[in-house]
Amino acid sequence: MALPTRSRPSIRRCGRYGSLGASALCLLAAAQAQSAEPKEPNIDEVVVTAQRRAESIQDVPIAITAVGERTLRDQNVKGIEDYFALTPNVSFRSDGSRDRKDLSMRGISNQLNQYANVRPATYAFYIDEFNVVAGTSNPQIVDLERIEVLRGPQGTYFGRNAVGGAINVITKKPSNEWYGEIGLDYSSFDTRNGHGVINIPIVDGIFAIRASGQIEESDGWIKNINPIGGGNDYDYKTGRVQARLTPNDRLTWDFAYSYSDEQTGMRVGVPTGFITATWRAVYYGNRQGDITDPDGVGFYPNNDDRVNFNRPQNVGSEYKYYSTRAVYEFDSMALTAVAGKIESDVFNYGDVDGGSHDFYYEDLQLNRQSTSGELRLQSLGTKTLEWSIGASIGKDEGTMDQSTYHGRESPQRLPEGTETTGGDSVASSKYWAVFGQATWRFADQWHMVIGGRYSYEEVDTYAVTRSNGVLTGINDRKVDFDDFSPRFTIGWEPASNVLVYATASRGFKSGGTQSSNNINLSNEFKPEILWNYETGLKLDLLGRRLRLDGTLFYMDWKDVQQLIRFQYLDNGAIRAVSGIANAAKARSYGAELSADAAVTERFKLSAQLGYLKANYEDYPAALIDGLVLDLSGKPLVDAPKWTAGAQGQYTMPISSTFEAFARAEWNYRAETLSNPYVYRYYTWPFIAPSYQVTNLRVGVEGERVRVVAYAENVFDEDYFSNTYEKAFYSGVQLEPSTRVFGVSLTYKFQ
Repeated sequence: MALPTRSRPSIRRCGRYGSLGASALCLLAAAQAQSAEPKEPNIDEVVVTAQRRAESIQDVPIAITAVGERTLRDQNVKGIEDYFALTPNVSFRSDGSRDRKDLSMRGISNQLNQYANVRPATYAFYIDEFNVVAGTSNPQIVDLERIEVLRGPQGTYFGRNAVGGAINVITKKPSNEWYGEIGLDYSSFDTRNGHGVINIPIVDGIFAIRASGQIEESDGWIKNINPIGGGNDYDYKTGRVQARLTPNDRLTWDFAYSYSDEQTGMRVGVPTGFITATWRAVYYGNRQGDITDPDGVGFYPNNDDRVNFNRPQNVGSEYKYYSTRAVYEFDSMALTAVAGKIESDVFNYGDVDGGSHDFYYEDLQLNRQSTSGELRLQSLGTKTLEWSIGASIGKDEGTMDQSTYHGRESPQRLPEGTETTGGDSVASSKYWAVFGQATWRFADQWHMVIGGRYSYEEVDTYAVTRSNGVLTGINDRKVDFDDFSPRFTIGWEPASNVLVYATASRGFKSGGTQSSNNINLSNEFKPEILWNYETGLKLDLLGRRLRLDGTLFYMDWKDVQQLIRFQYLDNGAIRAVSGIANAAKARSYGAELSADAAVTERFKLSAQLGYLKANYEDYPAALIDGLVLDLSGKPLVDAPKWTAGAQGQYTMPISSTFEAFARAEWNYRAETLSNPYVYRYYTWPFIAPSYQVTNLRVGVEGERVRVVAYAENVFDEDYFSNTYEKAFYSGVQLEPSTRVFGVSLTYKFQ
């Protein structure tokens, strides 16, 4: 049977190798061959590993955005908010610090408590094929080769809970050449950043080590006017050490250790003046109207940089992981083994009422760890039938100790240090799965992909809750779930630069047990099930000077897991309710378009556009801040109708060794529901207005030196994307935007 011929034969041949190391060598040879030809304006070839083999992004029948090393550098990407700006229908919300961000892909977001012991996400997050989602959602960006954002269920290769999509991070690996890099960055609010990279070949062609890391410190842009001082100053440290062993041509064995530590002076936020029912009653009794106390700082947007709390805060997180990946190539197939362990700590200490009065303070300590492994066997080379089979196993564990205490000015007039609400819990999740996928090229221009994953998961929870020292609940429960999630794709390649595909895929996220008791909550909550139907078109036009990728999708989401979390007054005592309910049904549909154009050899343009409609279809008895509401037909949280972005960069030589560049970036996000409380209080600040942000960068770059000056949020747009609610005296808080000016210097040793 004849196989399809394409205009990218070198990529085709490289793309079928199971070994990413062999693929990289093949791609390098192709790039060197191209460099000998006369330069013409064209879009760079992008190679991805979304299907666990190296392929051109234009050959992969998945809605995917890949951010390569060059773009990571040019866009000054420092975290997920920066590369999500390049991805349609993907957004995030923050809970007051760098490593506490929830992602939303096509409106599919994690509605669960981010402080749960074992917290399944609605997306997968992998670094070099090791799943890190249990420990971080915003890892180190230094020394990366590529970040891939895959939209839609990706359970076959990216495992459990990849309902909304997956993020696949690929780091730079140790090589057989000496290399060093140092960089310094200084920006607004006395923010200092330094990073370094070093690659050392230990044994020629056999063993090499690569290390990278960064330190960032800042005074922050929010100040505490209280005499205790402080603010959102922070100290962030992270590092990674990798080793690569290649004892022969068939075996590649990688080892990695990564560590990250973040400490912040406070959860980033300023008061809004909007106060919810429970805390209105606690602080202001039965008084009506606009009664919230500005407490010497006022409310957003008039106040976007001041707070007034009387106790110091300490907020932060720490994680570390160990991982290993080995690939052994036989003549016609490759065996891959991945294993690792990640441990993380999350903590909040200090003032929790957010005001100058000493009403309440808290201690929260959350410890998580996750151990997992995967074994995969896949075919090599270009064949009529390409296949991959595998199995994975793992265990997630977590313990939490949380207490809120009465302060000196307790509204309940209880002694300082008396526990208001508290809870201790231990939870674990054991899981295993088998999976496989095959691509059959059954005709010259047609191929079919069939895949599936069978999963089993057992969840065990023990939790104790208290109120004013009184035991209010003991939960000791165990439950298990199993699932089979298939994937079907048909692809048509009518020409060498065209791919049309249609996909039907199923996503699954395990259910669990409650950690507290309430008459409105069942003892268990059900798994989430999602069916995704999409069709896509990928085009390279005008001699690869223009690239267009478009997708239409429809998602049917059942038994949506919805966080239920609030407090209420019971004869003067504050009682807390925390649990998970299932919305019967939701849906999400829309369209995505990405475009890249090489206008000239020096001038490149990119643009992204996403349209999204996401709402509950059936949710008649939602428990929101103590009230039972019918949310059927209501839009979902974190699902803006429109997301858009555009980037332009012009480069010109200024000497035989240096070139200068100028880059502009524009991002837009439509109005968004920022918190589930919006369903009871359908008003600002739970409805975040639309906003647009412009960034500018200019720089000079040579073979060794790079200097860049930048301005982010040039026009000082006032915006926020999320709100969060605690025992706040001056109302719900939000994380305000800010404008940043900076300059960076990078020097390479080669």
